[in-house]
Amino acid sequence: MTLADADLPSADEPLDDSDFGLLGEIRDMFAAADPMPAELPERIRFFLAFRDLEIEVARLAAEPDELAVAARGTEQSRTITFDSETLTIMIRIDANQDGTVRVDGWLAPSQRREVEMKCTAEPLCVTTDEQGRFAFSRVPRGTAQLVVRPAGLDGAGRSVVTPALIF
Repeated sequence: MTLADADLPSADEPLDDSDFGLLGEIRDMFAAADPMPAELPERIRFFLAFRDLEIEVARLAAEPDELAVAARGTEQSRTITFDSETLTIMIRIDANQDGTVRVDGWLAPSQRREVEMKCTAEPLCVTTDEQGRFAFSRVPRGTAQLVVRPAGLDGAGRSVVTPALIF
């Protein structure tokens, strides 16, 4: 008997228990060989929340090697810079003894803006001073993202969003 003579189901037939069993084995094989990162669903939710906004996305200004060096060792502080077309955002992250982190930031050019820290808990909001400085004293660890919006009632200008950070 050849393969052509065999009674094979057509592609138009509905899936049966053996199909679902085979798909389950394939899923388990991929889960073992290349598991999904634990934070992926959280990152997807962050990005979907911004899909309908007119935003400017800031990019990480440091080279990957510089970040790796900054993240090594027992040092409890790191500085990260983001650049966009209209704004540079620099943040310094320091560990707090209660397990949260403190985030101090600066905007260039200096200007008054509203800054929101989207995190796994409730979003945190502050307004920069005239020199573009801002601070979040207690940010829960996990995935977070900065959204820098124009300040004031007119809301002139675009919001700037950083990539997701993991504290």
